[in-house]
Amino acid sequence: MRNRLLWPTCLLGVWLATGCESPPTPSDPAFPPVIEGDAEDLTASNCNPLVTRAVTASGDDGNVPANTQDDDLGTRWSAQGTGVWLQMDLGSAQTLTGTTIAWHRGNERQNHFVVSTSTDGSTFTQAYAGDSALNAAAQTVTFSSRSARYVRITVNGNTVNDWNSIAEARACAASAPPSSSDSGPALPRLPYLQSVKQTSAIIAFRTASTCNPTVRYGEGSSLTSSVSAGLSGTRHAVKLSDLSPGRTYGYVVEACGSKTGLRGFQTATASSATKAHFTAMGDFGTGGSMQAKVMAVMSTPQWRSELLLALGDNAYPDGTDAEFQAHLFTPMAGLLREVPMFATPGNHEYVTNQAQPYLDNMYLPANNPQGSERYYSFDWGPVHFLSLDSNCAVGLASTDRCTLAAQKAWAEADLAANTRPWVVAFFHHPSWSSGEHGSQLTMRRQFGPLFEKYGVDLVLTGHDHDYERSKPMYGDNVASGSQRGVPYLVVGSGGATLRPFATSQPAWSALRDSQAYGFLDVTVDGGTLTARLITSSNTVRDTLVLKKTLAKSSAQGVRASGLAAADAEEAYDTPPGPTDDRAEPKPRGPVPPADTPESVADPEEPLPQ
Repeated sequence: MRNRLLWPTCLLGVWLATGCESPPTPSDPAFPPVIEGDAEDLTASNCNPLVTRAVTASGDDGNVPANTQDDDLGTRWSAQGTGVWLQMDLGSAQTLTGTTIAWHRGNERQNHFVVSTSTDGSTFTQAYAGDSALNAAAQTVTFSSRSARYVRITVNGNTVNDWNSIAEARACAASAPPSSSDSGPALPRLPYLQSVKQTSAIIAFRTASTCNPTVRYGEGSSLTSSVSAGLSGTRHAVKLSDLSPGRTYGYVVEACGSKTGLRGFQTATASSATKAHFTAMGDFGTGGSMQAKVMAVMSTPQWRSELLLALGDNAYPDGTDAEFQAHLFTPMAGLLREVPMFATPGNHEYVTNQAQPYLDNMYLPANNPQGSERYYSFDWGPVHFLSLDSNCAVGLASTDRCTLAAQKAWAEADLAANTRPWVVAFFHHPSWSSGEHGSQLTMRRQFGPLFEKYGVDLVLTGHDHDYERSKPMYGDNVASGSQRGVPYLVVGSGGATLRPFATSQPAWSALRDSQAYGFLDVTVDGGTLTARLITSSNTVRDTLVLKKTLAKSSAQGVRASGLAAADAEEAYDTPPGPTDDRAEPKPRGPVPPADTPESVADPEEPLPQ
């Protein structure tokens, strides 16, 4: 609201000399001195002012109630005595969160007051009681959200006398949310969510010039917190801390003259949660038309999930920095601003320096002894997720970067320590596949026994450009009635050119499809896990339902262990970075889509063993 802060411009002693009209004789002995000139607009935090349709009072001394709505701090309502009140009528019921009051001479005396609300104007409920701050600024008092038409401010004198004077008053709705539109120069890479946990999240993005950005954030659209990147650069990863599990947070990035529109995300739910919703797909990073069709369906409200698992070959053909920008972050920008992506590397990422650009672009958990983001685990509500680097296991990594032995030892320790009722493992090379590449026997024989021993419920992979679901498998065969088998799903249909099956469907294969592009939608609800293949035409092609009886445990114990686990989890979070001006090889022109069979052809790699 505009407040001119104009006091009357005529001194009492010079009425006749100036020709001013005589004002009403002030009854308040604390009548203020004259102040001439305009002042700054009145600003009040945490208040979105509502329009007052009518204002009344229990009485006045000639300074009428309407003065509190004229945007002039030089006028006021005032009345003498304990318990006098000013009442605002909003015309209809509104959602209220507080009241802003500019007290007359508020820097000289503290006022004792009560704020009450009513829907009918006769029955009032107290919303706030206290003393005003000893300053001249407009002051906002907040209270729990409520629906009301009338707001009454009852004043019980002040620390100087029993006069009650209010210059301006407004009822407040929640602060107007920030704009959802981006403004200023466009960021070369829009924000994307990484390592979202119960109490923290990383917002990553890039700027065209060097600066030290700030991210404002808070629950819903109330952005009450902010954090600076801390370093100047063009690559940025800003960590938001002190969040609460399973809550929705909004955020805005302010960087180098750019301001992104408000977006929101959900933090990981606590261990006591019984539900989770995630999506998964592999072999999608083409920047092409089929990736766009899959993304269009995945981004609809029906299938918008809490997190996305990226199953490898996230940036064709070679996993360069430019290809990550053109084939992942640009076509998926809208989704990745609101849905965190937890990725695993594919063989195409390994083409360039053993997936170093992949590691530079991702900010993933680093909770293995090597502190490596190549393989990791995390929890989301009732689900424990295990991400493995199958490239390392099949011999594509040098020993200084990753070894099968170290990864396997870590995986067993991680699975043994898990306390969540559901376990999902994901990596790139499939343990069971009848597609072009076939089954990767190293992955099957090295990790299959661990999955069986520690009760992994579902294994998700990519690599073959098709969809295939195995029957529950145990060892090298379909599980018998007395064995707890594990279903293996190939979801390599995210956008790269599909490849036909060259052989007939084997007996262990429950369903396979090389015609439909799509992604996997997975919901967990108590003792039921439901996985559906959603096609690019928004149809359900396959459904898998798993059921189990969950062990009962004390809710208090679950909450306590969940908080302890969250604290431990944060200790292994990926440090924000890099934030630098690292020079990248510039592409000679626009990076074309990898939208042909040739552009997504696989490099040479070791044969299955």
